[in-house]
Amino acid sequence: MIFGLSLLYWGLWLAILILWMGRFVTSFLSIYLVSALHLGEGVVGAVVAMYGFGAIIGCLFGGALSDRFGRQSMIIIGEIGAAAALLVVSVLADPVALGAALFVYGAFASLPSPAIAAYIADVVPPKRQQRAYVLQSWAINFGYAIGPIVANQLIKISYSLMFYVEAAVMIAVTILLIVFFREVRHLTTSAPAARPEGAMSRNWRRVLTDTPFLGFSLLMFGYFLVYFQSTSGLPIAMTDLGLGLGDYSVLLTINGGMLCLLQIPAMKLFARMGNSRVLVMGLAVTAIGYAVQAVAHSWGGFALAVVLWTLGELGTFPIATTTVAAMAPATARGTYQGVYNVVWSVSIALAPLIGGWVIGGFGGRMLWIACTVVLVGVTVGLRVTKGSRDAAMAAAMGAEDDSQ
Repeated sequence: MIFGLSLLYWGLWLAILILWMGRFVTSFLSIYLVSALHLGEGVVGAVVAMYGFGAIIGCLFGGALSDRFGRQSMIIIGEIGAAAALLVVSVLADPVALGAALFVYGAFASLPSPAIAAYIADVVPPKRQQRAYVLQSWAINFGYAIGPIVANQLIKISYSLMFYVEAAVMIAVTILLIVFFREVRHLTTSAPAARPEGAMSRNWRRVLTDTPFLGFSLLMFGYFLVYFQSTSGLPIAMTDLGLGLGDYSVLLTINGGMLCLLQIPAMKLFARMGNSRVLVMGLAVTAIGYAVQAVAHSWGGFALAVVLWTLGELGTFPIATTTVAAMAPATARGTYQGVYNVVWSVSIALAPLIGGWVIGGFGGRMLWIACTVVLVGVTVGLRVTKGSRDAAMAAAMGAEDDSQ
């Protein structure tokens, strides 16, 4: 046991860290399509969007399939399929073919996400799950910060090398998972009601009739739409004010650096607070950050806003995933995480469209005002629905205790 978490968890954590350090193609995809393949901006937008649509499909079915066939199988199939799809993308130049290949890549790359989140709940006791998801979030943030640095060096040699290296990382992670997670087969097949016929349809009915969970997912959808303005609307709004991409890049560095430095220390504070309380406080601080952003005219103003909503981010992503895990019955964890990840994927696709429309028609300040209003609504909604959410978590935990 390390930090109260089993070696099964730490093996997965290491795999996540390595995977995100090598997950950089999507960040440089638009640049590749414009610079290397000389596609028009409008065509590039349509091609890249296909990755997002594929991700929706992967999340939608990845969780349910992991409940039926096991976590390990979905993770391995997803990584191998994504690696193969990347190699295909690297040799294509036709926009239609590229879009189709990116759709497949997005679907396979997203298959493991709900399975990983469900697996953590499988092997970590409920009282330590918050810690486990915070550490997972740290691994993702650290890997995501390192990945672009590596990719930038690869691109100087060849764009193709970027695809090859990411595919190689996926294969390496798959080998690690196969070697380390032999016991997962036992965990996933000996769970209550071990995947009987019709279990998938029952899990879907359970998710789609779980009012507290659906309400929570809808509220988080509002947060995600605002969150992804940081990578879609923010650079446009700053450019309109005369600030450069260099100024924007420094803000991203501040965001990533704070998350890596503060995520683990914040874990101890969050452990003394309930999930709902942490979420409400995190959303409230985020709302303040976007309110500051609405009146910012200089880089310093935007920097202050980023610091504030980054502090709020510490208490949102990992705690929200912990909440979903706590609300889900043991036999439907993957399905619940899959639906929750679909909300994430849809927001990725819609956020740039909404942000661009608001900035184009009403200006950047109106976008940040609208974001602040949405965040206040989400904060109030999380506070009002706290009782039903806590009851759902208690019921799920009671059901799990009865089955053991």
